Amino acid sequence: MLVSELADRAEVPVATVKYYLREGLLPPGDMTGPRRAEYDESHLRRLRILRALREVGGASVSALQVIVDAVDDAARPTHELLCEMADALSPPLPEDDFPSDPELARSVDATIEAMGWTDVRPDAAARSRLAEVVQLGGAELLTVNPEILGYYAHLADELCRAEREFVDPTKDRRGMLEDMVVGEAVFGEILALFRRLAHEHYDAQRQLKREDPA
Repeated sequence: MLVSELADRAEVPVATVKYYLREGLLPPGDMTGPRRAEYDESHLRRLRILRALREVGGASVSALQVIVDAVDDAARPTHELLCEMADALSPPLPEDDFPSDPELARSVDATIEAMGWTDVRPDAAARSRLAEVVQLGGAELLTVNPEILGYYAHLADELCRAEREFVDPTKDRRGMLEDMVVGEAVFGEILALFRRLAHEHYDAQRQLKREDPA
C-alpha cells in the first residue's frame, strides 16, 4: 500500500506517518520508484501501536523512540526491555516543587516490600513517580496512608496476575512485547475509565437516597 492508504487505514494524517518515518519510529517501506514506496501490514500494525501509545497512553515522542528501539532489539533479554519500556512510560512529574513529605515517600518503598515484590528495581521510574504522586496528593489534599497504599497495591497485584493470562503465548517475541507495552497503556486507561463510570453511578445512587430517604 502507498503512504496515503497506510495513513487512511491507521486513521492518522499523512504528515504524521511521514514524521514517524523521518524519526525512525516507522521502518521505511520498499522503494518502488525514486519517490515511491510500498508499505505492508507490519507498517500498519506499528503505526497503530504508535497511535495507541501516543493518544491513549500519552507517551512522548522520546518515549516512543525508547519503546521502538527496545522492541526492535532482538539481542537483549525480554525482561530488561520491558523494564526500559516501563521507565519510558513513567516519566517524573513536570512540577518539581510539590510538597515534600519524606514519610509518605518512604511508605511507597514499605508497601512494595510488604507486597513481596522483591524484584522491583530500586531505581524503577514507576517507583519514583509513585512517590511523587503520593507526596503531591497526600501531603495536603487526600488521606494517603500505608493502609490505603496497601489496598491499591493488592488490587494491582491481583489485576497484574490476571492480565498476564491475556498474553498470547503463540506470538513471537516482538508480538508479545508489542502486546504488553500497548496493553500497559490501553488497559490502564480502560481501568481508569471504568472507575470514573462507577463513581458516576454510585454518586447518582447516593444522590437519589438523599432525595428519597424512604
